[in-house]
Amino acid sequence: MKCTLCKKDIVSYNPEFHHFVIDEKHSTDICGECTDKFFKWQGKKMSVLFPTNAMKKRYGGGKRE
Repeated sequence: MKCTLCKKDIVSYNPEFHHFVIDEKHSTDICGECTDKFFKWQGKKMSVLFPTNAMKKRYGGGKRE
């Protein structure tokens, strides 16, 4: 199985961890590395919306990019 985003093979594919369902018509398979990048991106966005000390410490400041 290949990652939809980076096109690399997904090692030890497990649908529970790698199959992402967007809605009833859209789904994709994403590797762990791309999932980590997505969560980091999402965390940075959340730290801008909710600039708590924990979010600033984890994601670097809560500044708009």
